[in-house]
Amino acid sequence: MRALLRFLPVALVAAAFAAPASNAGLLDPVTQLLLPSCGSNVYPFRGFNDSNPYFKFSNNGFESGANGWALAGGATVGFGNEPWYVNGWGARSLVLPAGASATSPSFCINLLDPAVRMFARGTAGSGLTIQVLFHGLTGNLTGILNYDGETGTGSWEATNRAPSLLALPLLTTSAQIRVTANTGTWQIDDAFVDPFKVGLG
Repeated sequence: MRALLRFLPVALVAAAFAAPASNAGLLDPVTQLLLPSCGSNVYPFRGFNDSNPYFKFSNNGFESGANGWALAGGATVGFGNEPWYVNGWGARSLVLPAGASATSPSFCINLLDPAVRMFARGTAGSGLTIQVLFHGLTGNLTGILNYDGETGTGSWEATNRAPSLLALPLLTTSAQIRVTANTGTWQIDDAFVDPFKVGLG
C-alpha cells in the first residue's frame, strides 16, 4: 500500500498528459490540482545562466516591510536591495542575525518541480538554510523539504536553484519558504518560485 501511494502522484500526472483530447475535460480538476498555473512568467535569473520561468508571490522583495512574513529570533526588514534590481525598483531586504528565521506568505506550488531561488548576502563563511514547507487543503503541514544550504561570501549572490522533482507530498496545495541563518548575518531579497507552470487553456 505504501508503494502504491508513493507512485500515485506520478501515475496521475502521466494519465493527465497521456489522456486523449476527447477525455481531457474529465481530467481538468486533476490537472488543475496537480499542475496549477501559478502566476505570470518572469525571468529574474537570466543573468545567472538560468532561463527558467519563475513567478512572484506576495511581498517577495520586502518592499512592504515584513507584511505576510513570520519573523523569529531577531529577524527584521532593513534597507539595502540586491544590486540587480530584478524585481523592479527596491530599497529593502530581510536581515537575519545568527539563529534568526523568516517564513514567507503561502504561495501556489506544483507537483512536478517546486524550485525556489532568491538573492542572499551572508558574512564570509556563514551558513544559511532554505526550506520549503508544504501545506494541504486545510492548511495542514504535509511535509518539510530541507531544500538548500548556502555559504556566505560577503557579497550578494543568487542562491542555488535546487529543483526537486516530485518532492511534494500527496494532496499538497500550497507552500512557504523558510530561511534560517545558522551562523553569521544574512540579507535576503527578491525570492521567486518556479513550479513548472503548465498552461491549461
